[in-house]
Amino acid sequence: MFAVHLTLLDLSTSPTGEAGAADVQGTLWARAVPGDGLEHTRARAVPGGIGLVLYVRAPDQEAAELRAHALLDRALAHGPARRYAVAAAP
Repeated sequence: MFAVHLTLLDLSTSPTGEAGAADVQGTLWARAVPGDGLEHTRARAVPGGIGLVLYVRAPDQEAAELRAHALLDRALAHGPARRYAVAAAP
């Protein structure tokens, strides 16, 4: 299992809080499929967005990052998570 660290930038004008982090986690789990290898998530509000760690089952770090980004692409296209975009590693 590999940890993939990301920061999600809040594109809206509304303040981000722990509720936003919970929304993102919920959306990730709702959009995850077995092939994503998602084992655990950690999300917390940070200035301007959400700090996110996805723990992904994969053969190596590169594969874990590809799986995490594929899942994020799906998750950020729906529901309350649409207000975020992947910014960079924290």
